[in-house]
Amino acid sequence: MTPSVSIDRDGLRLNGEPWYLLAGCVHYFRWPRAEWRPLLEQARWAGLNTIDTVIPWNRHELHPGVFDFHAEADLGAFLDLCHELGLKAIVRPGPYICAEWENGGIPAWLSADPAIRLRVDSPGYLGAALRWFDRLLPMIAPRQVTRGGPVILCQIENEHWASGVYGHDAHQRTLARALVERGIEVPLYTCMGATPDWPEFRNGWSGIAEKLVQTRAVWPDTPMLVSELWSGWFDAWGASRQTRKSAAKLDMILHQLTAVGCAGFSHWMWAGGTNFGFWGGRTVGGDLVHMTTSYDYDAPVSECGDLREKAFVARRHHLFLACFGARLAPVLADAAPGGLTVLVPPAVRGRSEGGAAPFRIARAGPGAPAPWRRFQAAFLQNPDLEGRTYQVLLDDPPRHLSVEVEPGSLRPIFAHLPLAEGLTLVCHTGRLLGFWSDDSRHLLIVYGQPGEQGELELALPGLGAPLEALRAGMGMRPRLEATTLRLRYWIACDQAALDLRGSAGTLRILLLSAEAAARCAPDPAGESPIAPRPLPPRQARLTLPVERCPVADLTTEEGWHALQAPCPLEQLGCDHGYGWYRAALDLDAPLDTTLVAPWVSDRLRVFANGVELGVLGVDPAGPRYALPLRLAAGRHDLRLLADNLGRFNYGLGLGERKGLLDTLYLGGAEEDIAGGWIALWQEVSFAGEAVARARPAAVRPDAAGVHLGRLPFSAPALWLLREISVPDGWRAVVHFSSAERGSGALFVNGLAIDRFSRHHSHGWIKHDITHLLRPGVNVLALLLQDYSGAPWRATLVTYDPARPLPAAWSFRAGVEPGAGPPPAGGPAWYRARFGRDALPHVRALRLEPGRLEKGQIWLNGRNIGRFWQIGPQDAYKLPVSWLDERNELLIFAEAGHTDSVTLVADESVP
Repeated sequence: MTPSVSIDRDGLRLNGEPWYLLAGCVHYFRWPRAEWRPLLEQARWAGLNTIDTVIPWNRHELHPGVFDFHAEADLGAFLDLCHELGLKAIVRPGPYICAEWENGGIPAWLSADPAIRLRVDSPGYLGAALRWFDRLLPMIAPRQVTRGGPVILCQIENEHWASGVYGHDAHQRTLARALVERGIEVPLYTCMGATPDWPEFRNGWSGIAEKLVQTRAVWPDTPMLVSELWSGWFDAWGASRQTRKSAAKLDMILHQLTAVGCAGFSHWMWAGGTNFGFWGGRTVGGDLVHMTTSYDYDAPVSECGDLREKAFVARRHHLFLACFGARLAPVLADAAPGGLTVLVPPAVRGRSEGGAAPFRIARAGPGAPAPWRRFQAAFLQNPDLEGRTYQVLLDDPPRHLSVEVEPGSLRPIFAHLPLAEGLTLVCHTGRLLGFWSDDSRHLLIVYGQPGEQGELELALPGLGAPLEALRAGMGMRPRLEATTLRLRYWIACDQAALDLRGSAGTLRILLLSAEAAARCAPDPAGESPIAPRPLPPRQARLTLPVERCPVADLTTEEGWHALQAPCPLEQLGCDHGYGWYRAALDLDAPLDTTLVAPWVSDRLRVFANGVELGVLGVDPAGPRYALPLRLAAGRHDLRLLADNLGRFNYGLGLGERKGLLDTLYLGGAEEDIAGGWIALWQEVSFAGEAVARARPAAVRPDAAGVHLGRLPFSAPALWLLREISVPDGWRAVVHFSSAERGSGALFVNGLAIDRFSRHHSHGWIKHDITHLLRPGVNVLALLLQDYSGAPWRATLVTYDPARPLPAAWSFRAGVEPGAGPPPAGGPAWYRARFGRDALPHVRALRLEPGRLEKGQIWLNGRNIGRFWQIGPQDAYKLPVSWLDERNELLIFAEAGHTDSVTLVADESVP
């Protein structure tokens, strides 16, 4: 039989049989190759049947026509390993992938040509993308399940609505046609970019179950599949660590997905990994949403490969869905209301709160298969902080069950659930882990909290009569009536078993604690051993003295290439990392002025004659575009260290250019314009955008003297107006930024210069507004809709275009260590050496840079990634597989000083 895979409204079919998708995203390029096998074996143990990965074009095609598929970039080897371990694979070849990855996976060298439009059928972009497909797809096509490989699905582009042209072009169709022409036979799908031709999967977290239901209501033939279940979130420099998505919430959301008939999902991420090198991107939501080097993602598996509580919670669901999901999902997706009767506990005045309404109560619809016609389900949710007891009534047979639901959780209760031919779960109160069969031997596992009382009833004619109980474990009180078992129990310890034997087979019922259920190995022919919970690692700290070296680029006269004027790094062949701009100037008289950089991206560290003047551009305290400049008459050497912190991976900023995009100017000004606004919200909906043309002095405001960083207002539409003045002939640039998630627009003299929303520019606006200015007073108007309360920053930069810095410009890529004694302060290189024998039992290793503030780390010549000691990351993974017998750490620090750094080792317990 030729292997096959297909999609219909019920989900996936593998070789014609229903198949429940249990996937997890693991990005091969974010993990050292030596860590792939243990990572995938761990995923398989956790119950995943599929590994999902994006494929970053820019990581593989570093320069036009120059490809890298080696080491951690060996996609073919990764897919082959999935296949060897019995795991299926989903490939997402882009060309755009998002993934919090530099430029969304699109090579930065494409951005060197400003005429190229990304993510559309423009000739420059599409030609390069199809050449990439020509190289990539011959690696994927032979590894499809239809040809005996692991690949079962292929995504078309990714979240196309984030392109800014969603629905306005045929780009997805073009890419889909290219995939098919190059041999892709497995089903294609889209997400966040629905088209009439392919199934649309959904992405999300809170509310994702409801989103599936809404989608099914609108598109009845769409499979209820979740392409990205956001089980964690990414970290950005200078922000709090993202640990808000708890294991308890994951448990609840997975139950909700089951309740609505979800046919499968993929955890984004299952194991995040690391943004090695310069590959971390940035995303919309303000100035400083740049990815940390750690891509831990608060995922079920940590950056160092440790299982978190989320992994054990997810494993319980994976085991259950591997048993029942393929049969249960379509029944629940098409179920009808009604069935079980649920009595919600009322509130008792002065003693307790009332229970919440069930998430769903349903019974099998008329189209259910014959064994499922009597099936009923109730998904009892309890969002409170204390446990609740719900009364559940079954009509046939008449049963009354008291069901305890733990705080902050959801418990599914089933009636007439078919287990196998002749074996039916009539009703139960405990949680089901799953049901497994091996010939005539069967295993049912129920779990709960230690001390929990429960009951279940099974109809077992398939075991044959007479039935007898061979043994009953502690806390189990069985009662047999013909071929029916009624069992009352209490969970007394980690494991208790009831063995039943009939003339046609055996059944073991295993009672486990929830903690033990997450670690058991279900086996109907064995004892289902429970793996011990891993011991917390033992930590060791090793202090390494460092040798301090100078930065060659601050003094060398070699390696500089002349420029007519500053231009973006991409046009200088410096796609990633650092680059140096140099300005040589001769002054006939002393200079005491302001140096303005209106178009710097992301940061410039400015040095005059070897002395640091300050930093321009992105900063945790807000963007800075001006520095005081005082120089005596004579010759001067200005050197500017450009730092590319990663390009946008999402939204309309994709393809941004980095470095110094324009020259520097003298005598300009930078003004904080976050204060001095008036606010309008009463009745402004009648005026609409006419409000943007209002003069603040001509209206009576609802509030005056408003600061954008403190907006204590709540209204469907909030208008904020402010006057600005710009000297005649000067240019003006405005920069607004916020983590605001609502929508709105910015107007200049009544004309909209940018509209933003959560998935558009999302509170990041930078524009040259010179062409919209009038002589005298000008009006800025900021419209905020559905305002969530996030503070805003606002800056106005003005400068005289007739006063550029009078300098001869040159450029030098990268940063290099120099020789000789280092200067007392400023940037420097630090070198430390250590032997492998100093860490004999290490299983995970991290570097703490100490008092070094910001820079880059290399281990034995491999680029570990950025460090920036502004939080939330304070230690940086050093892959153990990258260690040699003798090791060298090389650290470039832009600022800070230290005599030592610290290695933190998690040691294997002997």
